[in-house]
Amino acid sequence: MMRALCTALLLCACGAAAAQDADLDALRLADEAPATAAPVPARAWRAFAETAGGAAWPRGGGPALHDGRLSLDLRLEHGTGSDWHAVAASRLDVRSRPGAFEDHAMHTLKEAYLGHTLAQGTALDLGRINHRQGVALGYNPTDLFRDGAVRSAVSMDPASLRENRQGSAMLRAQHLWDGGALALALSPRLAQRGAPRGGWDLDWGATNHRHRALLGYTQRWSETLSPQWLLLARQGQSVQGGLNLSGLVGDATVAYLEWSGGPSATLLEQALDRAAPTPWRNSLALGATYTTASRLSLTAEAHYNGAAPGRAAWQALRAGPPLQYAQYRLWTLQAQEPPTRHALLFHAAWKDAFVQRLDLSALLHLDRTDASHRFWIEARYRADGFDLALQWQRSRGTPLSQFGAWPVSGRWELALRRYF
Repeated sequence: MMRALCTALLLCACGAAAAQDADLDALRLADEAPATAAPVPARAWRAFAETAGGAAWPRGGGPALHDGRLSLDLRLEHGTGSDWHAVAASRLDVRSRPGAFEDHAMHTLKEAYLGHTLAQGTALDLGRINHRQGVALGYNPTDLFRDGAVRSAVSMDPASLRENRQGSAMLRAQHLWDGGALALALSPRLAQRGAPRGGWDLDWGATNHRHRALLGYTQRWSETLSPQWLLLARQGQSVQGGLNLSGLVGDATVAYLEWSGGPSATLLEQALDRAAPTPWRNSLALGATYTTASRLSLTAEAHYNGAAPGRAAWQALRAGPPLQYAQYRLWTLQAQEPPTRHALLFHAAWKDAFVQRLDLSALLHLDRTDASHRFWIEARYRADGFDLALQWQRSRGTPLSQFGAWPVSGRWELALRRYF
């Protein structure tokens, strides 16, 4: 896996010079373009359909399992530019071979809310909102509303997981001023979390199974530094503090830090619903992204989850009752919490690699607690009105390790997306 990632990065680096020349040509054309152009009217909707086919290899051997998928994605925005606006976003994934706890057809209501601008810089939104939080790529300890949000995962790409998830019912208020912002999100408990619902169920128990509140304050310190301070409150848990901080380090590097901390039980105690002491625990994502002139971005992150088991506790859990281990893994998967304490993540993304409109992406995720890992790579060609993408992923690890417990060891998929 390390050799595969290094090969992918080396290919990206080898083409940097050629891509840089292409970028300079594009800049010359831009400089020679007319100063004025006809305005393009904003569309109130956008949609795409995607068909995909692939194969997976079961862990432990056996014939490959072939499958197919059809996805439909639609987003509507009405009233942009007025005091009132409405947003709705929905996705349907139809699979020939659904995963565990999934139907063949899984519908995700990503967003459905009504917004109103009260005054200059002040706005209210009410409805189901996909409120994303955090500056890190692979792990977001300040993302309060990620719990129960992923209903149908179609890719390991962190951007896909943040975009293709169901929102939470909430009231959101925001006030902006020059150099700063204040935001409040209140999400009520609407249903009890239970067994997975049907493919067309709105699944309020997944996203709104307890009261939650998020208060965020941002103030620009300089042209390159704008920290965001957070208070995160969950029903049944002490209030947590949070911080999102990012800034330029040189002309091509962005460093960032995402932290949350406060009194908390361990993840295992939360998963098993056990009463336990709540000492102070921290969660942290620390990383940096370097971008070359040829649009190649390289990211490295270190993850620490203080509520997850360390090496000794993780070994004990793996050697303990299988039902307890399975319950913990399912709970962390729904909550989008890393099941172990330490991890590293490396990501590479190259726009217009080798030729125009060809994008390459690669991800390597290393669990430092049990030494398991997963690797993912994608090549995507962007044409007028459609994308063609080829993905390949692989996971390795000892039995019951984080990535060694996955039911398949490898998978590839070819997907064609048509935009409307």
